[in-house]
Amino acid sequence: FIAVCLLGVLSVFLIYSTGAGKVFYNKQILWESLGVIICIFVANMDLKLIKSYAFVFYVFVLLILIVVFFIGFVGHGAKRWISLGFFNIQPSEFMKLAIILVLAAYFDEHIKSSKYNFNDLYLPLALILIPVALIVKQPDLGTALIVLIVGLGIILSVGVKKTFLIKSIIFLLIAAPFFWSLLKSYQKERLIAFINPHLSPHTFGYHIIQSEIAVGSGGIFGKTAAKATQTVLNFLPENHTDFIFAAFCEQWGFIGALVLIGLCLFIIFRCLSFLNIASSIFEKIVIIGVTIMLSVSMIFNIGMTIGLLPVVGVPLPFVSYGGSAVITNFIAIGILLNIKIKNQIYR
Repeated sequence: FIAVCLLGVLSVFLIYSTGAGKVFYNKQILWESLGVIICIFVANMDLKLIKSYAFVFYVFVLLILIVVFFIGFVGHGAKRWISLGFFNIQPSEFMKLAIILVLAAYFDEHIKSSKYNFNDLYLPLALILIPVALIVKQPDLGTALIVLIVGLGIILSVGVKKTFLIKSIIFLLIAAPFFWSLLKSYQKERLIAFINPHLSPHTFGYHIIQSEIAVGSGGIFGKTAAKATQTVLNFLPENHTDFIFAAFCEQWGFIGALVLIGLCLFIIFRCLSFLNIASSIFEKIVIIGVTIMLSVSMIFNIGMTIGLLPVVGVPLPFVSYGGSAVITNFIAIGILLNIKIKNQIYR
């Protein structure tokens, strides 16, 4: 919890130093503070209540994902947000948590002594693929990938037969052209630009090139915020959201990057350690799901920042600007703390 709060404090200072604006800075303070409060509240809820409303929460988020297509507004070429006046919500972020809870509740109620085969998993797969298709259609490739990986990761963790893996690979190969057709042209170009960003340095390769320059210019020990020209002069796009890690590297250098990555790894391994005290299938799957969600998000964000992965728009958990992502991640941590508190009391 303390490590997560440290990332939250770092987020506020980073957004201020990037020059993103007072509005973003003040809102992030609000989101991080609200996230901590919600985290503490969730940590003290009845875990049985959380489990009992897992499917309701999933259906609610799914309906909001559909509503986005009708009343959502377009930003950065995608219709992902619903305006609520003072702030906007991004329903796809909440689906990351919803898919974890609904699958955990499902498998807790459908325990098998043997491994699951493909016929046992039609409903779980539908629960995963329906929101993934909706999110891709928005389009939001990064979040769709996270939901898909989290969902499939949970299914693999409960134990499946080899035939399921074979059929899944065949299905994904067949479905790949369909999902590719759902992507916007700029998303396809970004994926292609990942192979060689210098083929389109002023368009689709621009983000990767400027991010790599920012990371490299930080050197070993980094620069002061005023001298971080890539960030301050806005050569680095989205320096307070998707590319905030590059902004951090420019200001804090290689040493700072190692410390931040170390803090992220500490959070991941701390989450995994909760498996030792989990007392039910529901608890174990929630822990596994949250760990996958956070670790994959961190890998995707840092990977695309340094050019190891294509730019798909994944925020760095607890650090990147964005209320929906911050609140979702804090709720997830709150549930893990709930599991820890519950099992410590009854031991």
